[in-house]
Amino acid sequence: MNFLIKMQETIKLIFTWNPSDRLWQMPFFAGLGVAIVLFIAAFFNRPDLGLVAIIGTNIFLYVPNTPIYHKMILCMACAFGIITSFTLGLVGQAYPMFIPLIVFFVTMVSAQVVRYFSIGAPGFFFFTFAMILGTYIPFKIEDYPFAIGLVALGTMVANVMVLLYSLSVIYLFRHPPKPIPRIGEFGFGVIIIDPIIIAFFVSASMVLQSFLELERGYWVGVSCAAILTAVTFKQIWIKQIQRILGTILGVSFAYLLLHFSFSPIQFALLMMILMFFAELTTVRNYALAMVFLTPFSTYLAEVGSFMNYDPDLIIKARILDITIGSLFGLLGGAVMHWQALRVMLEKVLRKIIFRWVGED
Repeated sequence: MNFLIKMQETIKLIFTWNPSDRLWQMPFFAGLGVAIVLFIAAFFNRPDLGLVAIIGTNIFLYVPNTPIYHKMILCMACAFGIITSFTLGLVGQAYPMFIPLIVFFVTMVSAQVVRYFSIGAPGFFFFTFAMILGTYIPFKIEDYPFAIGLVALGTMVANVMVLLYSLSVIYLFRHPPKPIPRIGEFGFGVIIIDPIIIAFFVSASMVLQSFLELERGYWVGVSCAAILTAVTFKQIWIKQIQRILGTILGVSFAYLLLHFSFSPIQFALLMMILMFFAELTTVRNYALAMVFLTPFSTYLAEVGSFMNYDPDLIIKARILDITIGSLFGLLGGAVMHWQALRVMLEKVLRKIIFRWVGED
C-alpha cells in the first residue's frame, strides 16, 4: 500500500507543472542571443560555425535576478569559465588519455564555484557540457585558437543580451532586482564533498562510454552531469525519470526535424524558438523542457556533420546514451547522499585541506 502511494506521488511529481517566478523576458533574450549568432553565421554562409559560437551564448542562462552590476560581473565571469572549459576540452581532444582527468577537474571546480557563490540553475552543467563538446567537435590543432575565438564571440553576444535584458526588466517592465545572495554559506559538505563525488561520477561515466565504445558516447557524460545538478536524492530520482521520458519525446521531434534541410535563416529561427520554449518550460516541468532541448542540443553536438545527418543513427545513439548516463547519474546521486561515506570523506578532506592551509 505504501509502495503504491509513493508511486502515485512520484508520478505526480514527474508531471507536475511547477510554479515559477521566471520572467518571460529571460527565455526571450536567451533565444534572441542564439538567433543573433546564427544570423551572423548565416551572413557568412557558415551556420556550422554559428553552432560552435552558441556554446558561449549559454552563459546567458546564468543571469540572476539581481542588480545590473552584479548580473554583468557574474555573466562575464561565467564567460571566462565556459571559454576555459571549452579550451580544456580541446586539449582533451588532442590528448584523449587525459579526458577523464579533465572532466573531473572542470566538473569539480565549476561545481564548487557555483555553490560557493550561490549561483543557481543550471549550476555547473554548461561548463561541463562545453568541455565535453570541446573533446568531440572535430577541429585540427591549428584551428584551436579559431574555435576558442568562436566561443568567445558567443559569450560577447550573450553579455550584450544580459545588459539589454537587465535594462528592459528593471526600467521598462518595472521588476525590481532581488538582493545579492550571500556567498560560502552552504557549508563544507555542499561546497567541497558534493562536487568531488559529482566530478568522480561524471568522469567515470566518460570512462564507461569509452569502454562500451558507444557511437556518440559523450551523451553519457552530459546526461550524468545534468542529473547530478539536482540537489536532493529525490530531485535526482525525479529528474532522471523526467530526462528519460522527455528525451524519448524529444528524439521523436528531433527525428522529424533532422529529415529537413533548413536555410541558414530558417535554422536560426528554429534554434531561437527551441531555446525560447526550452527555457520557458525548464523550471515548470523538466520533462517538457527536454522535448525542446533534445533537438536543440542534438544540432549543437552534431556540428561536425552539419546538415548531413543520419537521423536513425543519431536518435538510436541518443536514447541509449542518455538512458545509460541518466541511470549512472542516479547511482552518483545515491552515493552522494550516502551519509556514512560523506562523514568519512569530510574527516579526511578536512585534515588534508586545513593541514595544507596551515602549512601555507
